[in-house]
Amino acid sequence: MNTKYQHVRYGLYSFAGIAVLFLIMKLFSLENNGYLRFLNVFIVFFFTNRLAKKNRQLDNDDNFLKAFGSLMLANVITVVLSVFSFVIYANFIEPDFINKFDGGIFWNNHVTIGQAAVVLFFEGMASALAVSFMNVLYWNERTPDNKCVPVEPAKE
Repeated sequence: MNTKYQHVRYGLYSFAGIAVLFLIMKLFSLENNGYLRFLNVFIVFFFTNRLAKKNRQLDNDDNFLKAFGSLMLANVITVVLSVFSFVIYANFIEPDFINKFDGGIFWNNHVTIGQAAVVLFFEGMASALAVSFMNVLYWNERTPDNKCVPVEPAKE
């Protein structure tokens, strides 16, 4: 794959990592343990950080918006594929999943797959925005010859 499409590659890596996590949770009957689901944030953060590092190595003159856009696009790919996989899982692999879904504090007990997918999409997009922004800020501050955001000295 061309270096031009690194965001697609890392978006697919991140999705594959999340899929493997959930398959392992299903294999060991840990899908009801909600705390293990927080590991997907670490998976996304890991691959987003690797993409940011790769972008910095390939193009040191990268500007802030281009770097942020690349990370955000990779995370959007991850979110869309994850939501699509959730809908397939809930419809075809385990149709009884949505009936066993406890509402928690934000839901009633009559949740449809569409409602759950929409909420997962917006939750994933919010996480993608936060993770992308934190990573691009980290790599912006880390490089000594910072050219992402030019800052003019204060005039007296």
